[in-house]
Amino acid sequence: MNGFNLLICAISFLSLETIDVEGYLGMNWGRLATQRMIPSMVVDLLMQNKINYVKLYSASDNVLEAFSATDMGLEVTMPNLYTQKLKNQVDVIDWVVQIIVRHPNVHFMYVCIGTQPLSITFSNQIYPEAIQVLDWTQRALNLINKSEIKATMSHYTDVLIPVKKPSEGAFRANLEPNMTRSCQILQSNNAPIGLDVFPLLSVNDLFNGDTEFAFFENNSTLVFKDGDKTYSNVFEVMYDMFDVALEKVGCPNMTIIVDAIGWPTDGIKDGNIPNAQRFHQGLAKFVASKKGTPRRPGPIDVYIHNLSDENRINKTTGSFRRHWGIYKFDGQPKFNFDLQGLGRDVKLVPAVGITQMPKRWCIVNGDVGNDIDNTTRQNFLDACNSTVDCTAMEAGASCSNLTETQKLSYVFNMGFQTTAQDVYNKSCYYNGYGKIVSDDPSTPFCTFPVEILAAEIPNFNGYARSLAHALKPSSISLMIAIMQTLFICFILMCTCDYNGFGAI
Repeated sequence: MNGFNLLICAISFLSLETIDVEGYLGMNWGRLATQRMIPSMVVDLLMQNKINYVKLYSASDNVLEAFSATDMGLEVTMPNLYTQKLKNQVDVIDWVVQIIVRHPNVHFMYVCIGTQPLSITFSNQIYPEAIQVLDWTQRALNLINKSEIKATMSHYTDVLIPVKKPSEGAFRANLEPNMTRSCQILQSNNAPIGLDVFPLLSVNDLFNGDTEFAFFENNSTLVFKDGDKTYSNVFEVMYDMFDVALEKVGCPNMTIIVDAIGWPTDGIKDGNIPNAQRFHQGLAKFVASKKGTPRRPGPIDVYIHNLSDENRINKTTGSFRRHWGIYKFDGQPKFNFDLQGLGRDVKLVPAVGITQMPKRWCIVNGDVGNDIDNTTRQNFLDACNSTVDCTAMEAGASCSNLTETQKLSYVFNMGFQTTAQDVYNKSCYYNGYGKIVSDDPSTPFCTFPVEILAAEIPNFNGYARSLAHALKPSSISLMIAIMQTLFICFILMCTCDYNGFGAI
């Protein structure tokens, strides 16, 4: 055994621990939106709602600093693209320094490598490089004496073969080698594996669109047996199917965290606010009950997807992806929701300190609106989804029943709001067809939004801009951590083996 592996084993032995699953309800927070709540407001929002566990998709400095000195347990995400950029152990240590070491007062629990890196449902490619980065990341955490932080990885249910019975669960043949290696890495480090489940999509794909079967408390007639086990909702089916698949590749009894689960409020059939409220209330009660599933009774840690809507997220695989939030973009809750799982009709705490733009809207100028020819009208409509978010107007969505003139006004307004109501640059000009009004043009079913004031521009790649920025002195703890990292890099240069992956 070489020096590097010996050091890994020694540190791992000294800090070995078991993942403690307590059955908590956490929250995912993504920031791909045109106007965003500033991080300190979001942290206050989470604290007021007693949400103590958060998964971050954007681990930029201002976001992490907002969580400093709080008791919230964080799971930070390494973007998929970074799993391709990090080519060796030293690269990964640099990433860990910038994200973990530079924020010594943040309570990190997990580092999630990629976002569903082996899934093709929400991406046009897979990222098998993430498996090696998973190993390197845990090694880096161990080396800086942070082995209590676990590198993990989450997977969407499309990594499974399309069957209905949990006992028939298995990974797709082309993914089985990668799934096997990843779960073995996790298991050897006592780290959990993540599962992303979206019940509305699962019932459409596997259970003939029986929406009732997607709810935890449902009126579905679809209740079936698998051997001696009875299943009454799609979540239990998918969770146990994943458990069986893990067992088949030699990873039985792994800790499974539900890294993402939710219900969209627009952009898909049955994706609406009443259904989302019903689903989330049932989910909270399920988590609080700690009953688990037929195969795996006991508490399950669960992260709701998502805190707020993201109108910049890729919608190629479905407009609903922009409507996962339990909050609107302005920090107002979409529905009542008892996060404690007691089934009470209680309100979520809204965000405090949000500054909205003036209550002004851009609509079609009635005086000239009738003069818009069909070609020009269609050009405006076609441009909408390429420049701003018009998913609410798609078939079956909340604004799908607008008149032709109202649709054009919706397009004009979205452009006006996205540019922060830029009057000086004539963002409501539209060749003379638009005008600014102070009367809300919304309908009973369709909201014409007024954006919030954009307070900051986040770093979307989740990585500090430069090593020089990362080494900016701010505390004695940081300087000590840097010295530890330099020592680690020295060790790596002396023992460049990496289990056969290294080269000099």
